[in-house]
Amino acid sequence: MAEGSTPRRLPSADPGNGSGGGCRRRLAAGLLTEFDDLASLLPASRCDLSAAAVRGWPAYRGEECPVCGAFTGSGRIGGTLLPCASCGTPPSFDFARSLFAYEGSVRDGIRAAKYARRAVPADALAERLLDALHGKWGDRFPAGFRPAVVPVPIRPLKYFQRGFNLPALVGRSLSRIAGWPFSPLVLRRTGGKRPQAGLRQTEREKNVRDAFVVPPELRPPPEILLMDDVYTSGATARACSRALKTGGAGHIVVLTVARTVL
Repeated sequence: MAEGSTPRRLPSADPGNGSGGGCRRRLAAGLLTEFDDLASLLPASRCDLSAAAVRGWPAYRGEECPVCGAFTGSGRIGGTLLPCASCGTPPSFDFARSLFAYEGSVRDGIRAAKYARRAVPADALAERLLDALHGKWGDRFPAGFRPAVVPVPIRPLKYFQRGFNLPALVGRSLSRIAGWPFSPLVLRRTGGKRPQAGLRQTEREKNVRDAFVVPPELRPPPEILLMDDVYTSGATARACSRALKTGGAGHIVVLTVARTVL
């Protein structure tokens, strides 16, 4: 997708994966009831979401958990900590990293892209992420690391509301620029009918538990870069990684555009 273009439906990113018109009809009723909830988010559509603005978003530079990448908000430059409390039980992924704090212009831009159907500067986001993968995070990736980029699939209703999946758009650009495989069909969403936003931690975990599967006819690549837009509680990343590991994946790195600050 060209920079600044309007998001288009991507068949490869459609989480419905083939239930056709019947699925669309079943989802239509819910579409109308959920659409009104998006109205409160429309003011974010006035933010600058140009490629130039995205290239100027400030990357997070403070301390982060070496495992899940949690932002502490301490402000210490370039620091790392011991694993955070939530990593006392090792997560199902190997480690996670996020480039931006989910606040200010970054939060407004992501909300405008997801909820107000603003054009998505996917290439600009992918370039920023790839620079970090080769730069500030380069020591975390082994030589010759060539993962398959797997976007987190969204609920079918969300896909039909938006017409696109933001992690898939950014992931596709990242795979093209980096020369890595793009594997949007290796992970399928089968549950998690409630939106994660607004749920408490325990509710988030329950909502996406067993919500993702690897189709039985597919086998995950051994090295995966799991792409999502925002890391909040980590429930979605853990659920996706469990499904991928169960399906046979080996090394999984979670990469998100932004993350909430603890």
